[in-house]
Amino acid sequence: MKAIDLRGKRSPFPIIQIAKAIKKINTGETLNFLVDDKDSIDDVYEWIRRTGHVLKGIVRKGDYWSIQITKRK
Repeated sequence: MKAIDLRGKRSPFPIIQIAKAIKKINTGETLNFLVDDKDSIDDVYEWIRRTGHVLKGIVRKGDYWSIQITKRK
């Protein structure tokens, strides 16, 4: 699974990059995003609710989060 490192970036930059990356993949594909900005985590939950993509998981890994999102069908 491809990982996109967005650590060191602050909201709203990560969610903008997440949306762009998801648009470029095929339906059913999953991407992994690495973020260290708590506000961006809140943005992800709101964006998932609005778009209908599938949040596979958000896992805290020390000082950052790993977010897996699958493009909706």
